[in-house]
Amino acid sequence: MGDWVEVGQVVKLQIHRRPLRDGEDYRLGPLAEVSTLRLTPDGPIGFDGVSWIVDCHHRYHPQATNYRPGRALSIGFTSHYENIWKRFTPIPLGAGGENLIVSSDEVISEAELDAGIRIGTPEASILLSDAKAAEPCVAFTRLVTGRPEASARELAEDRERLRHGVRGFVMPINGIDLVDVTPGTPVAIRAA
Repeated sequence: MGDWVEVGQVVKLQIHRRPLRDGEDYRLGPLAEVSTLRLTPDGPIGFDGVSWIVDCHHRYHPQATNYRPGRALSIGFTSHYENIWKRFTPIPLGAGGENLIVSSDEVISEAELDAGIRIGTPEASILLSDAKAAEPCVAFTRLVTGRPEASARELAEDRERLRHGVRGFVMPINGIDLVDVTPGTPVAIRAA
């Protein structure tokens, strides 16, 4: 295994108060920016400065009827948003619903995350593994392209451009008790 290489720092943290997709619609209203993201084995919880909010991907969220441990946490990179902004309609940073947005100058591939992600400093960090590229749904692709009425067939090529991690990554939260992440926290990946 190679050395850890810092790819950037956390620039935004957010949780989903409820699912972003409502049938065919993709809504940004359920997203809440938070000052602290608490990672637990059951999923993330965010602190908004007043109270703790349970993310809808958390095992104990009231609407967690389809809890999937492999999708408990999501991460995106600013470079991926820049890629989206160049090709499509400008969307807000974090519109993909990622829990952590990390500053990065390079587009990060799923293969680069195979050896894991380190969140924090070498002295105080957590290691996450099993990151998978998030699949861009039709509703999200409609938002990104600014084509709310387009069919899945009409969006096929655009969805392909959003695959391979451009849309972000999902992963389980394994092997930790409680870890708090705040803006400015460094994020690293292991070099090949």
